[in-house]
Amino acid sequence: MAGIYIILTAGLDLLSGFTGLMSLGHAAFLAIGAYASAILVDQVGLPFELSLIITPIIVGLCGFVIGFPALRIEGMYLGLTTMGFGFIVKRLIISLREWTGGAGGLQVSKASFFGMTIKNDWDNYFLIYTFVILAVIIARRIVQSKLGRAFMAIRDSEQAAQASGINLAKYKMMSFFISGMFAGFAGVLFAHTNHFISTDHFDILLSIFFIVMVLIGGAGSIYGAVLGTLFIVLMENLFIPLFKDGLAKYIHLEAGDFQTFIFGLIMLLFIIFQPQGLYGMWLKMRIYWKLFPFNPKK
Repeated sequence: MAGIYIILTAGLDLLSGFTGLMSLGHAAFLAIGAYASAILVDQVGLPFELSLIITPIIVGLCGFVIGFPALRIEGMYLGLTTMGFGFIVKRLIISLREWTGGAGGLQVSKASFFGMTIKNDWDNYFLIYTFVILAVIIARRIVQSKLGRAFMAIRDSEQAAQASGINLAKYKMMSFFISGMFAGFAGVLFAHTNHFISTDHFDILLSIFFIVMVLIGGAGSIYGAVLGTLFIVLMENLFIPLFKDGLAKYIHLEAGDFQTFIFGLIMLLFIIFQPQGLYGMWLKMRIYWKLFPFNPKK
């Protein structure tokens, strides 16, 4: 699951970390990608390889449409708009039960990549992390391109960006489109490696966790998105279960609430003491040891 989330958070970082546009609807983009691919492959009969191309475009277009409010609103209000989009998507999935299975969920076939059926976990890992590497490379190329520089200019100052000739509407919409494509790609992999999807997989809490991953890793850094995602997934699957029973004596919360509490506390600590995130921490350490033993003392 970590690899799938890395693909999505790399796209989210392009939107929020590099362009400065808030989104609390990326779980909905992931859901659209998952359901669209399941329908295209299992019900329409398209090959999985073709779904890998078509589905990200579909989700990217959804992102493009949701990007329209970004032309007039920003910050918290844009976040609330994208969150509302998430609720609409969930309701549509439940309503279109003939295609989506409704609230009961939908069984999804195994991926078949160029004639090779993905049969076990090792095949899943190989498929997912091949695309993770590809997604990170593409995201890095975007950041280093003219497009990425335009995104960062908008993030730093919309007035200055506009004065320098950057078309704000064009680049904001492109940012939403590209971020949606990354989420759609992740959705395809999510559906065909989990083999079952339902609306419970794509709630608002997941969108918040994606934001937490980007912030903890270091917003405005693709490698930070990778580190933040790995950190949260390790916390969720290893450290929290390990210490949950011991801490439960002092913190009386249900299992799900306990996890949310810990993630909230971690994010708060990072915002206060390490706002540059894990990648920023790594850069500081690298500079420190590069200068050692001639480090300036404060």
